Amino acid sequence: MTDPVTPPPGEVPEIDYVALRAGQTIGRYEIVSVLGQGGFGITYRARDIQLGREVAIKEYLPTALAVRQDGATVLPRTTKMADDFGWGRDRFVTEGRTLATLHRVPAIVHVFDFLEANGTAYIVMELLSGETLEDKLKRQGTLTPDEVDRILWPLLDGLEQVHAAGFLHRDIKPANILLNAQGDPTLIDFGAAREAMVGRTSAMTAIFTPGYAAAEQMTSAKQGPWTDIYGLAATLYNAIAGKTPPGAFDRMLDDGYEPLARLMPKGFGPGLLAGVDAGLAVAARDRPQSIAGWRPILGMTAAPAADATMMMTKAPPPAPGRQSVLTPTPDEAAPSTSMGGPAPKSRTGLWVALAVVLVAALGGGGYYATAMRGPDPEMVKAQTAAAAAEEEKRKFQEEAQKLRAEKEAAEQRKAEEDARAKADQEARQKAAAEAATKRQLEDEARRKVEAENAEKKRADDEAQQKAAAEAATKRKAEEDARKAAELVAGQFDHFGKTLMLLTLRNNPAEIRLQGVDVVDDPGLRQAGVNALAAKPRNLRCRQTDRLTDGTPLYRCLITKLDAKDPLADIPDTDRVDLALALVRGGLVLASCDAPRAYADAEDEARGKSLNLWSMMKPAEYRRRCAR
Repeated sequence: MTDPVTPPPGEVPEIDYVALRAGQTIGRYEIVSVLGQGGFGITYRARDIQLGREVAIKEYLPTALAVRQDGATVLPRTTKMADDFGWGRDRFVTEGRTLATLHRVPAIVHVFDFLEANGTAYIVMELLSGETLEDKLKRQGTLTPDEVDRILWPLLDGLEQVHAAGFLHRDIKPANILLNAQGDPTLIDFGAAREAMVGRTSAMTAIFTPGYAAAEQMTSAKQGPWTDIYGLAATLYNAIAGKTPPGAFDRMLDDGYEPLARLMPKGFGPGLLAGVDAGLAVAARDRPQSIAGWRPILGMTAAPAADATMMMTKAPPPAPGRQSVLTPTPDEAAPSTSMGGPAPKSRTGLWVALAVVLVAALGGGGYYATAMRGPDPEMVKAQTAAAAAEEEKRKFQEEAQKLRAEKEAAEQRKAEEDARAKADQEARQKAAAEAATKRQLEDEARRKVEAENAEKKRADDEAQQKAAAEAATKRKAEEDARKAAELVAGQFDHFGKTLMLLTLRNNPAEIRLQGVDVVDDPGLRQAGVNALAAKPRNLRCRQTDRLTDGTPLYRCLITKLDAKDPLADIPDTDRVDLALALVRGGLVLASCDAPRAYADAEDEARGKSLNLWSMMKPAEYRRRCAR
């Protein structure tokens, strides 16, 4: 969530017709600028008017499902999309409500408020500054062990609390980790509502960042904390190895992943390297299933002896608190072999084996158990417990299926009862309607007699009204004809609020030009004023039409720059059309139904990139005239 980018000097700023404009308000928040936008919503920099602080506001606006009207209101694109739009908005509000309950959670963006307005919903968040981890890696290549240590543990602390609240991030990657000046991380851009929408409607397309999305995000498989663990492990891999790991889908076909335990980058503790490799297991069942289960692996600081037997024990795992990811000190290193035995040649394989066994012990995966030498009693006990749990799960599923069947049968009976009740109600309504129709016919017969008596009087009244209306129409036509012949002449004084409106000296009424569109831009208006005021001008404006509110429209002729005094005596044949001159100068837009000469002048001004036409793209103009 960085500051908006300011365009280079001389470059015309891009105009966003979808986002809210600066100065608009949402509740007590005033929009300042757009920070970023995508297919699911828009993020703004805003000011809290009540507290006098700047915040970031995320607006729910899935462009595949909704559009903005009247510059503020968000509406579904079609009636068929209304349900999907409303369902996604509810998920978005739930996301904001959940995040707002996570007070003082480390490394998680703080949510201050959430509200519904303009037909949609908004999440009000802390406005952060700094650079993303992605930008830092592009600039620096990799992180040092100290830098990895500084971001890893706060992210684990924050994610653990997010998961405890029943929430997932689902899009952890370097671009969504913001670093302040001290290198402290903040996780931004939660995507729970977006992920839910992708699974509900075909109008929303799933977009995954290659290398950071777990395999279950590309299928209908269940997602959980292990999904976020994959994204964070991939992010750590990039920070340590300097490259993004292969995508999960590609790895399912041909796994080209290079484990960190094999690369052995200098300065990093072997526990961190083995933990990242465990977190990047392709199958979800082979990863640590929770942050609490992942911490002991990442925090291990000593490798086992070369002749140590790899087997599960009843000893508790290392404490889940913060541990350094740096290479252990000599005091923390593994003990030497006993009584002059040969030193081990390589501990990398044993270290990886220990890590994957810990993964299995902490709910991380099944096939790693093959690294042990022979059956382990504790593992057999664990397998027996797992089988018992699976049997309980099967029984629970059967019971749930039975309850669902009973519920469906009850719902079917209720539907049949409702149908019978509806049929009875419709029969009663039909009988009542027939009785009402009979009464209505009787009333109509009685009223017919009364109407015949009043018909003559009604006909006389209508004749009188018709005569009065014809007289009023005739008077209006005469008045319009008189006004249509009106000719206004005099010295040019100044423009009104737009270039369409101009004022003559000694004439307080503003004259509205015909054939040009409104351009309410102070810079362009001043350019037009300067151009026409460079030398005294004389206008002759003849009324040609009226707007629906009665405002007269004029076609105005103006003396040329090289005209000789007296200007008022110059004939119309030596004058130029004012609207045409403004179009040719690139100061106004011609109306879509303007004469052909105006369209030609537009083409000429656009070719020279004059003033307004330097900002108006052909596609935008065609869209304007297609309204």
